Amino acid sequence: MDTMRSLKVAAMALLLLGAVVPVAPAQQTPPPAEDAKAQVMEEIRLTRDGIAVVRQTLITEGMDLTPEEMHTFWPLYRDYRLEAIKLGDRIVGLIAKYADNYDQLTDEVADKLLADFVSIEQARARLKAKYLPKFKKVLPARKVARFYQLENKLDIAILAEVAEYIPLAR
Repeated sequence: MDTMRSLKVAAMALLLLGAVVPVAPAQQTPPPAEDAKAQVMEEIRLTRDGIAVVRQTLITEGMDLTPEEMHTFWPLYRDYRLEAIKLGDRIVGLIAKYADNYDQLTDEVADKLLADFVSIEQARARLKAKYLPKFKKVLPARKVARFYQLENKLDIAILAEVAEYIPLAR
């Protein structure tokens, strides 16, 4: 990845960090818990919207599509990302549930969170498998491989940044 792309990935990760770890000014009284949670969820939504724009830019730069390929790839990409966003919603919900239960995490809740996590990971694999033949219909296999590599790198970068701020279960 060249320097410009690396900077864009770093910027995307920093955008995400702003949503995951909101910083309140030291002088202000913290808002009530429900207001704080609503504020964090809104920040996450805005950050995810920003990441979607950066993601599409990085895919555009990384794919080197012909005009004909663009015509067939982008509608399919949008469909794929809409389904991927639903998985992202599940991840956000999982993290929120973990945060809500962190201080008094029981084995029962931990077991449910683990089952949800595995279910999300399975759904992510199914989504990629579902779209593989669709992408191969509109692009040569090498470009599909490149697309999946880009998607995986972006997903891993985002998840790695998020994981840094999620404490291990006690």
